[in-house]
Amino acid sequence: MERHPALESELQTAGAARSALSELIGDTPHFDVLHAGLLVGAFDRDDLDIESDLARIRELGNEAARRAHGLENPFARLDAVRELLFEQLGFRGGDVDDPKDSLFHEVLERKTGSPLALSVLFQRAASDAGFETRGIGLPGHYVCGVRYGGRDLLIDAYHQGAVIVEEDCRELVTRNTGRPSFFRRELLDGVDDRTTLGRMLGNLKRVYLSREDYRRALAMVELMLVVKPGDTQERRDRGILLSHLGQPDKALAELETYLELEPSAPDAASVRGRMAWLRRRLQ
Repeated sequence: MERHPALESELQTAGAARSALSELIGDTPHFDVLHAGLLVGAFDRDDLDIESDLARIRELGNEAARRAHGLENPFARLDAVRELLFEQLGFRGGDVDDPKDSLFHEVLERKTGSPLALSVLFQRAASDAGFETRGIGLPGHYVCGVRYGGRDLLIDAYHQGAVIVEEDCRELVTRNTGRPSFFRRELLDGVDDRTTLGRMLGNLKRVYLSREDYRRALAMVELMLVVKPGDTQERRDRGILLSHLGQPDKALAELETYLELEPSAPDAASVRGRMAWLRRRLQ
């Protein structure tokens, strides 16, 4: 069989990222999302200095803690974090359709990020500055909550750390989805780290699919299956992407598994049609 060194190298790099991510997150809902996000960025690059990026994040947190020291008013403490991130360091909202704005190593370097990426970074700085924090995954947008001295605040890191209220969240959902009914009060309770990482991977997968970059989209599916091992829709998508990448035998195996797990799936007829097409290709 002909060897393809470049492809083999890509597969080894992606496999290493997958293994490292699996080891980091284990089977718990809580882990270091920033570290996990940096490992995601290593899926097709073996030259990333993740330890250096982690050191930069620690330095940022130490500086946030230093600036907030002695400030008991929650708003004054919050201003210290916001001034550091958005005024001194210059972080700002980027392009949600640019994968670089969702990959944490790129966000740290370019200082632009998606709502989720900036919220996770803001949470880390705020946590080091003494706040309790939580991520809030609104439909179509991502914000975060902070708590200090008995005061709860909602923060939109994508818009320079603006303090927002529940009605602003409702408007964000309406503006980004066109469906006011998608907003529910309980969304403000926050999500766990596994859900946040899954959302990051889903965003990247969507962007890569829109660019017909099926190799990178498949890598996101592989990482998603580390985060959500039992997700049958990701198994289906892995099969579809493998068919796009010219691997009909592997695609068939994945789609057969999907139908075994979800025999009454709404898209079962469509999947069977694709499988018939793949069998014709193999013949």
